[in-house]
Amino acid sequence: MYLLLLRFEIPKNKLYEFNLALGRLVKWPVYTLHTTESNGDSKIFEFIRNWDSKEDMQTDLDSQVFTNLMGVVKVLGHIIESNIYNVAEEENLLETLD
Repeated sequence: MYLLLLRFEIPKNKLYEFNLALGRLVKWPVYTLHTTESNGDSKIFEFIRNWDSKEDMQTDLDSQVFTNLMGVVKVLGHIIESNIYNVAEEENLLETLD
């Protein structure tokens, strides 16, 4: 399984635009997106997406939906962290440590 963790910050005065853009441009399930903390004049969000195969992941990352999401984040805020994990490899590593 592959997992994408994307953390980004949106200024509070841009949240209305951000929500509009998500509703119109990003067709992935919105329930995966949630506010984790407030940082003064902005809010920090985490977007988590998982896939069963590398091919499914690549299809989504190459899609217009992902391009739209990244565009919205870059225009209205900024990316704090972006990581893709191969969960199977992480689980195997943990098993070898036991």
